[in-house]
Parts: sequence; structure tokens; C-alpha cells
Amino acid sequence: MRSRADLVATFHRAMPDRVAQATDLWLGYEQGQSGNLPVLRRLLHTLKGEAHMLELAACGDLAELTETVIDAVRGGGRPTQLIGDSVLGALEALGLLSASVGEEAAPDLDVVKQTLRAAHAELTSGRSPAGEPAPPPARAAESALPPRLDPAAPPDPAAPPAVLDAEAVGARVHELQRLHGEREVLQRRLREAQRMLRALLVEIDPRGGTDRVAERITKTLGYGAEIERLLGAVRADWSSNEFASGRALGELDEVVRAASVVRTERLLNQVSLAARSAARMLGKDVEARVEGTGLLDAAVERRLEPVLLHLVRNAVDHGIEPADVRARRGKPARGTVAVTVVQTDAAVRVEVKDDGGGVDFARLREVLAEAVPGAASLDDTALIPYLFAHGLTTSRSVGAISGRGVGLDVVAREIGALGGQVRVDSRPGLGTTILLVVPKNLHGEEVVPVSCGRFRCAVPTHAVHSVMLLDELLHTSDGPRVRLTSGPSAELVPLYALGAVLGDGGQPEPGDAALVLHHAAGLFAVSVDGYENPRLCALVRSEELPWSSPLVRGVAPTADGEAMLLLDVERVFACARQAPREAPFPAAPESKREPLALVVEDAPVARELLCGILRALGLRVEEASDGREGLARARATPPDVVLTDLEMPYMNGLEMVAELRRTPALARVPVVVLTTQTTATHAQNLAALRGLGVRAVLSKQRFVEEELRRIIAESLGGA
Repeated sequence: MRSRADLVATFHRAMPDRVAQATDLWLGYEQGQSGNLPVLRRLLHTLKGEAHMLELAACGDLAELTETVIDAVRGGGRPTQLIGDSVLGALEALGLLSASVGEEAAPDLDVVKQTLRAAHAELTSGRSPAGEPAPPPARAAESALPPRLDPAAPPDPAAPPAVLDAEAVGARVHELQRLHGEREVLQRRLREAQRMLRALLVEIDPRGGTDRVAERITKTLGYGAEIERLLGAVRADWSSNEFASGRALGELDEVVRAASVVRTERLLNQVSLAARSAARMLGKDVEARVEGTGLLDAAVERRLEPVLLHLVRNAVDHGIEPADVRARRGKPARGTVAVTVVQTDAAVRVEVKDDGGGVDFARLREVLAEAVPGAASLDDTALIPYLFAHGLTTSRSVGAISGRGVGLDVVAREIGALGGQVRVDSRPGLGTTILLVVPKNLHGEEVVPVSCGRFRCAVPTHAVHSVMLLDELLHTSDGPRVRLTSGPSAELVPLYALGAVLGDGGQPEPGDAALVLHHAAGLFAVSVDGYENPRLCALVRSEELPWSSPLVRGVAPTADGEAMLLLDVERVFACARQAPREAPFPAAPESKREPLALVVEDAPVARELLCGILRALGLRVEEASDGREGLARARATPPDVVLTDLEMPYMNGLEMVAELRRTPALARVPVVVLTTQTTATHAQNLAALRGLGVRAVLSKQRFVEEELRRIIAESLGGA
């Protein structure tokens, strides 16, 4: 079980991505995407609940105040520049709160909260008529905004179709159905050959006696010749059918792939808005230029977007100098960040260029001095590869956007996973250019193949931190650990046997190979029999397979006709933590069956906190991330107690409890509700929950662990 301090650290590590996601959602809403508001509200609600449960009151209160502004916008308020600035300022403050390491580094929340309250007052004093949704803010009045690309521009006549060609798909599906029918006929012919083979075996059975020998030999020869002829015909027809099926599937794949190609205008709109947001957060005068267009596979665009947004934000924050520095260097007061897209036959080249101060190579040498011998003597070009090192930052302070050491290493991993490249050119005082080259289409995924007992597996290259040979294992009360680096500040990470996770058993041994992998909360290592160099593999996704495993998210065929299992790294980590380890510690004696608790909570940190508390009480725990999943798990394995949130996607907690009460086997299961609701509907929900016989309703804002422990003990004692 992870400690509360670990969960707080996980919360803070996830905050930059959550702030970036929330910022993009609000900017997208300003661009006209009204469906972003419910998603943004859901994200803020999750932040609020997790922060309060972890006793991070400042984060929780700020998220709650921002949520009230979003609710006012959804309720009919018309957004203005003040509202936009207040929301973006609050998101920036949330990022700074999570990044600050002491009171001096914490942002001044009074100004942020005053702006939010002023925005809320402005919204609630001029509501739209009841029931009428709030329109997106008008953009024409904001002359300072960069020109918006027109997503409705006439498409290039040479561009692939944006939607599926129904006629082409229908023709190929019809052809595949015909070929499938042919295979049914071939199957019948094979069954006939099998029947004849059985008859042949009867004729040559020596137990049949020696009478009619000549007649039996004649029959045997006849059967054998007919079987050979029949199998030869089936083989020829099967080969022809297989070729035609492969061709039809290939043509169908081309039609679908062409339909998945998208233009880059929407992506570049997001880039322009991200630059504006970052400049506003940091109080900088920056002009964002976007030029060119291209065509990308939708899957490529989805992975390219967060990378490009990160680079643009970083260019504004880390690249463009403050106004006084630019003046001393003789530069225009307004900085420039230019994004250029160029289409080639097989790839799209995206260049992000700024006219800022460039990479601080002197500072980079200073940072690398302890870890890289001779760093002080390296020239600027030789230093550039070190920019991709995990955790490296040249920033002297941590801000909302940069300074955490999360930068080009992530960019390089994501682009590498697409089969692309990243190149950096930086000149001190003149600016930095980062070139991304990505394929138009995503044909597969780059993976590191590994062997582990009877399994052939692979993990995505971008999830691999490093590979190593185990020369020393450190045994702790929490299981084996491996040392990543030497020295007094060496990092220790958990070590698991991949074979044990996959069900083959075993434990890590000195001399084994190991992969150090990234997961959401840090690093962990798995021991394997061996590994190969990374390579690009064509994958069959897990949802397309006739079977499923939570550990496997895809299968890649190999040259020898076997299959390689692509592992889901996050699920491998989750399974490894729960699996019993073969460690040099005596096993606990078997005891009576522990009670089963079901935790239904969509906020991952809050869910892990609750699960840890329950496991510390000696309970077995099952988890669900929404009411629908929770109901299914409860029906499959009835729990002894249920803990649930109220506001969740798909099915909320109130609806789930009502369904539990309508199920005879679950009607009397004790239910404890945790919620952050403070709206007028809260009293109605309380009354409904009392009517459903819940054991207790606890507030996340005033969460007390001892109170939860007491209620769980009483619930199990009285169940």
C-alpha cells in the first residue's frame, strides 16, 4: 500500500498534465466547442475531491471556486474576457500550487480568488433566459487575438475523402462475404476428405482378417488416390481464396485509412490558442504565427497534438525573454513563435521556431557537471543530445509550464513511438528551432521484444526508461528493489518478475536482464529472460481479438508464424503490486476469509487512497471507476461493503445504489457514500440516499480517516 505522502506526490506529478488539459478545454470552448464545458467541469470536480481527501485545502478550495464559475457559464452566463482570464489564471495558480515547494514559492491566491468571484458575480448578474444554454464567447471583439485559421475552408481536391466511401466499403465487404462463403464450401470438402480417410483406415486395419485381400487393396488404392486428388484441389482453391481475401482486406484497409486522414488546421488552431494562453499567463507580448497545412492519420494527429502544444508553451515560457532583456539585446518588444507545417510524400515536417534567448548552454554544462565527465569542455552541438535526458531542466525556478524536467525527453519518446524524429538547433541569443518529422500514416508501433518463459512479449519503446543486467538485489519489507544509479542519491525502484505477473512464477535473480519502465507514478523494473532491439510492429488491437486479457493491449505476428503479446505497462504494474512475491520473507499464516470491499470512485488518487485504507484494515478490495462498472462487479462478486462517490460518468452513485437495492443478493449490503457536493441538489440526494438505507454520507472536504475506519468496522460488524 502506498503511503499518503506517495499519493500526494502522485497528485502533484499529475497536476501539470491536468492543468494543460483543462486549459485546452477552456480554450477550445472559447473557439466554439461547447461540449468541452462538461468535461472541464468533471475534471475540476475530480481535482477538488482528490485535493480535499489528501488535505490539500488550497488546491481543493481553488478548484471548487473555479468549478462554480464553470457552472455559472453552463447555467446561461455569457463569458467575457474577464471570465476567460479568471479561469485561465486559476488553472495557472493550480499548476503553481502543485509545483511550489514552500510558502515562498506558493502563488498569491487572494488576487486569483477575487478575480474568480468577480467573474462569478458578472455571470450570475446577467444570466441568459432559463433553460437556454450559454453561447460560446464572441471572438470578433478581441482584436488582439491572432487570426484564426478557417476550418471551413474548401478542401483540397487532391486530398483524401474526409468520410468513409460507403460504396467502396460496401463493395469490398460484399467481396469478403463471398470469399467467406467459398471457405464454407472448402470446409465441407475437407470434411468429405476426412470421412474418406476414416474409411481408408478401416480397410487397411489388419484386424479385419485376410479374406478379400485383393478387393481391399483395390479399395485402398482408390480411396488414397481420391483423397490425394481432393486435398490437392482444396489446397489450390484455399490458396486462391486466401490471396483474394488478403487483397480485399488490403483494399478495405486503404479505404478506411484514407477516411482516417485529417487536415492539420484544427491542430494549428489549438497551437495558436495555446501560445496566446501561455503568453497571457506569463504576462509576455508574443506573436504566434502558424503557416502551412498537411494531411495526417488521425491517430498520428492525436499523439502529435500534446507534443506540439508542449513545445509551443515551452517556447513562450522558456524561450522568449522578458521585455527588458529583449530591449537590452536590441530585439523587438514582441517575441515571435512560428509553427510551420510542410507536407512531403510520406511524412509531415513540423517546425517550431522562436526568436528567444536559445538554450542556455552554460547552465546546461553546470547541470551536467556532476553526471557527465568532461561536460565543461563539450561544445554546444555535443551538448544538444543531453537535452533529451529524463528529468533534465536548465530552469532555475519552477513555473506553471516549465522547469520540472519534463520536456524534450517526453517529446522524443512520443515522436519516436510514431516512428518519427526530433531535431534541435539553438543559437544563444537568437532562438531555438525544433523540427519534428512524423509519418503521414501510423502503420504500427515501435516496441522492445522480450522473452519470458513460455511467453513472447513486447513493451512500447516509449515506456522503456532503460535496460540493465541485475548484479545486486536489495530486499526490503516491500519486496525487491534495484538501484538505478550509484552514489548516495541513488534511486531505488520496485523490481518484479514478469514471469510471476504472467502466471509462470519465479522471482528476480542476479544476472537476469531487466527493463526499467515508466508508469503514472514513477518507475519500476521487471526481470525477463532476454530482450531484443526496438522495432516497428504491425499490431492487432486487443479489442479486435476473440479473447481478452487485462495485461494485453495488442498482438503482433512474428516472422515464424507465432504471436508477440504487447503488454499494457500500467496494468502490468498494477498486477505486479497485487501479486504475491516469492521473496525471502516468511509467508503470513492463512487466516479466515477477509471481507470484500468494493470502492467505486472515478478519481484515481482518491480511489487509491481509499483502497489503501481498506487494505490496511485487512479487507480484500475491488475497484471500479464508475457506477456502471461498480454495479457489474458487485453483481459478479457480492461485496461485504461498498464505498462510492456520487458524481461519476455513465452511472452516478445514487443510481448505482438504487440498482443495488433492487438486486435481492445486494439489497442489504452496507453502503458508505463520499461526496464533494455542495449544491442545492445535495439535500435532495441526502434524502434519497437515506431512503435507500446507506450507512453513512461523508464529506471529502472534511475527510477524516478515523471516522471512515469506524464506520467500516461498524458496517461489517452489523452486516
